[in-house]
Amino acid sequence: MGESDDKHQYVLSIREFRPEDIRQIRNLARLAFESEVDRYWSVVGAQKAPYTYIAEINGNIVGVIEFEPFYLPNSVEGHIWYIFVHPEYQRRGIGTALLRKAEGILSREGAKRVWAITSPDNIKTQLFFEKNGYRRIPLDEMKKLLGSTNTKKFLRRMVYFEGDIIYMKVLM
Repeated sequence: MGESDDKHQYVLSIREFRPEDIRQIRNLARLAFESEVDRYWSVVGAQKAPYTYIAEINGNIVGVIEFEPFYLPNSVEGHIWYIFVHPEYQRRGIGTALLRKAEGILSREGAKRVWAITSPDNIKTQLFFEKNGYRRIPLDEMKKLLGSTNTKKFLRRMVYFEGDIIYMKVLM
């Protein structure tokens, strides 16, 4: 997949995470997140998530997505742990390409929906998910879709804090 404009020409490749990527991911997380908590957990997640994919340009890691299928009694739900892109490469389709990769894999795993959460002050991430077809889901709607017990279990897995914004997209 290639993207180009006047100033930047590059070929983007997306591949699975390898353990030797961790140093570059740690450096990328430092640039991508203001919060020390996110810097730390995004690096842990890269190593622990059932799926971690890397966006690479000329051998340099410019984006990461970490995700999982989450198995509930009556459904498989996709869960995005972290997605982050180097600040200099944002708004060029890299995050969207990573998200499409995750959605494709989650769909093959049987997920009917993909979920993500973000904090109310993370406007950039909110706009990103909305641009990519995700919509905000109030807690009561999530409970209607999944049931109260499953919602509680899933929110715990997603590390939901009161006030966080929940996003969901139905996969085709």
